[in-house]
Amino acid sequence: MTASVAENIRERVARIETTPAIPAVLVPLLKVLNRPAEDVDINEVVRLVSYDNSIAAQCMRMASSPLFGLAQQPKSISSAVVSLGLHRVESILLTCCMGHAFPMKSWPLEPAAFWRHSLGCAMVCRRFSEQIGSPETEKAYTAGLLHDIGIMANCVAFPGEFALVVQRAREAQQPLFDAELSVMGFTHCETGQVLAEQWGLAPEIFQVIAFHHDVDHASAPRGLVAIVHLSDLLCRMRDLGYGYYECSKVDMIADPAWAILKQEYPELERIDLARFTFELDEAVAEISEMVRMVLGSSAS
Repeated sequence: MTASVAENIRERVARIETTPAIPAVLVPLLKVLNRPAEDVDINEVVRLVSYDNSIAAQCMRMASSPLFGLAQQPKSISSAVVSLGLHRVESILLTCCMGHAFPMKSWPLEPAAFWRHSLGCAMVCRRFSEQIGSPETEKAYTAGLLHDIGIMANCVAFPGEFALVVQRAREAQQPLFDAELSVMGFTHCETGQVLAEQWGLAPEIFQVIAFHHDVDHASAPRGLVAIVHLSDLLCRMRDLGYGYYECSKVDMIADPAWAILKQEYPELERIDLARFTFELDEAVAEISEMVRMVLGSSAS
């Protein structure tokens, strides 16, 4: 990628932050997400959730989803925060804000497909982390949710070019990443990096956004990048991709990301991949319902 292309990316992505649709709560939320859990004030999280009535209503509906495992529906924002825990509430709030932040009517990629993939990947990342014994399951969820923010940036900042990418990917049945390289000369990983820098995302989330398609070049924490990489592959294999069929062979166990995780988490050897994928298939309907919550009546 040339210096002029990099500068063009920065200029176009910089305009996103001035989009009127960006919720006022998003930037303060990102600052909260970057703090250690012990430094987060529950009352501050409740205030952030309550800031926008429509976002607050979405958060309450999403908190009631079976994907978050509560025995009963929370009766108030405060009870949702206490029942779900800070990290899960922050992730739900972030999901709702992202759903509001990017105008989707003219997206070259189907918004519902994008959100099914992002939420599916987030769910798989959390479940993957639990099974291999990672202590940061909710961070994995957030990383899975945000790994493709560069695609949102491409839809808004490069709509004409990205429309050609989507057309190429559909016709060739190839990964979106490869079509981006062929058509634009850069990918959603590069645009995602720029957006992550502008929003001040945590370094580990930045690594995921930048290297989830190139785990060998990631720096610490490589384990988190590997979890997202494998979860992304699994979702695209199981009808939670970008709304079209990808004709590509995937061997997760032979993937470099599997070797990285195997070094850090010996429990990986005990995962039953067949059962794991079956559980993902069962969750597709619930994920689609969450997408409808994020997009409202515009979801398809």
